[in-house]
Amino acid sequence: MNLRGLSAERRASIAFARLRAADVAPERILAIFLGVSALIEDDWKSHNVREFRIVQAAKAMHRLASGTHRHWDVWNPRTGGTLPYDMHAYPRSSGIVLRKMGEIVEKACGNLSKTAVPEIIALKTQRFGLHPSHPPPSPQETRP
Repeated sequence: MNLRGLSAERRASIAFARLRAADVAPERILAIFLGVSALIEDDWKSHNVREFRIVQAAKAMHRLASGTHRHWDVWNPRTGGTLPYDMHAYPRSSGIVLRKMGEIVEKACGNLSKTAVPEIIALKTQRFGLHPSHPPPSPQETRP
């Protein structure tokens, strides 16, 4: 739980170990990276830079298997019974650790994102239409 004082590389490897312990499939991590990359690429108003992309993907991965989750019953004097109480505490995902996690996944993906992202955007556009950041088509483009 206490990761203070450890290097960013070590904390990133611990985060990946938590993902393995939680039985998160590598395909899901790949899907997160490709999905985030496609969303950022398709949003013309987004920060389309490498660092933003890898950090956003790492944030989503970090949430899959992090945190402390406790459950207990608390006595309620009004009703004479117990009430369920849940506590969910997540470690802050920030800084160099996220960059390291994103770099590792980006390296593992290799050139896959260069070929998959345009296909993902095309499928998304076919199913849901253009992203709101895209300008509407001009009247000349809509004429037959």
